[in-house]
Amino acid sequence: MKAALVIIGDEILSGRKIDTNSSLLAVRLGEIGIELTRIVAVGDSLEEIVAELGRVARGHDLVVVTGGLGPTHDDLTRQALAEACGKQLVLDSPTLGYIEERFSRRGLKAPDNIRALAMVPEGARAIPNPAGTAPGLVLELGGSLVYVLPGVPREVEAIFAGEVLEDLKHRFGAASIKTRSLRTVGITESEISTLIADLIPTLGVRLAFLPEETGVNLVLTARSQTEAGALEALDGVAGAIAGRVGERVYSTAGEDLHVVVGRLLIETRTTIATAESCTGGLISHLLTEVPGISACLDRGLAAYSNQAKVELLGVDRDLIERCGAVSEDVARSMACGVRQRAAVDLGVATTGVAGPTGGSLEKPVGLVYLALAHAGGCDVARHVLAGDRALVKRRAAARALDMVRCHLVKRV
Repeated sequence: MKAALVIIGDEILSGRKIDTNSSLLAVRLGEIGIELTRIVAVGDSLEEIVAELGRVARGHDLVVVTGGLGPTHDDLTRQALAEACGKQLVLDSPTLGYIEERFSRRGLKAPDNIRALAMVPEGARAIPNPAGTAPGLVLELGGSLVYVLPGVPREVEAIFAGEVLEDLKHRFGAASIKTRSLRTVGITESEISTLIADLIPTLGVRLAFLPEETGVNLVLTARSQTEAGALEALDGVAGAIAGRVGERVYSTAGEDLHVVVGRLLIETRTTIATAESCTGGLISHLLTEVPGISACLDRGLAAYSNQAKVELLGVDRDLIERCGAVSEDVARSMACGVRQRAAVDLGVATTGVAGPTGGSLEKPVGLVYLALAHAGGCDVARHVLAGDRALVKRRAAARALDMVRCHLVKRV
């Protein structure tokens, strides 16, 4: 079965409004086993809408349309549907009564142009809108089943979750499509692809590589007649990929890195403190997003200046002058200093050149040193991270959190 989405509205094509309906509908359709093969946006042009409806209807079993159902001059979807079908627009009296009643219940008089909302192509059926005024429509066009929904996202959700969802299940069955996300850090797409190259042809599920700011997200999609079957397929493939990629996979359930690290800290009852220079408190901020982290996170210091490093962390001033604030030795001293002063299990430190200025041949923009002090000593990692100032900070924070994760995983 082939399904398509048509999103109508000049505001989408101009960028004035972000299209969230495509994401919403793709997910909801996927949950009942209907996969999209095409998503297209069309402006408020009668000719363009008619042409696009004809194209998608000829090549798809199911078409879902959103937008252009209001009462104003630029709401052209009803007229376009009628022309595409070769039908006339006719008044649907029950729909008009329903709309007028909605206004009456609110103590309002229906505006004169509201009658346009009750006009439907001959043969089409109106679908009540529990979250708004404009009803949806369902009709057949060129052998394709077409559902038409308003453009307001909450109305799309409300109409789809009701009559449309049940109708689709009845018409097309309810095969299950499930997804699983394997989140990675510290490894590139090409490296992952090389590690699993021989597995890819045998997976039996769809695999997509989605690069993120701090790593690569591997999205697995399995289709089965039962939910259990789809989940079983995902379990097998996720396990096989994780076995190849190893510790670079930090989650097989799509969780964010800071959530994984926070949970590990809580489960292992490990206390932690941070001393951040180039990341400016981002690590401690991310950890505080995790409920229950107060049992583990003692303090987070943004020791940005050299004076702060000396006063708050006990870093030797001579060490800074000799090695520079961005150095392995200073990162180690910061981590050990915060661990000792807070009397915690782990001390994390960051120092680096976030840019866009301040770099040199020896210490380029993007250079960061990350340190993790623990009972067995202090680990230091050197990275040169790509990106602008904000991205370098986010990537440095992610790498530092990953140092904590790897340390905790080895202890579990």
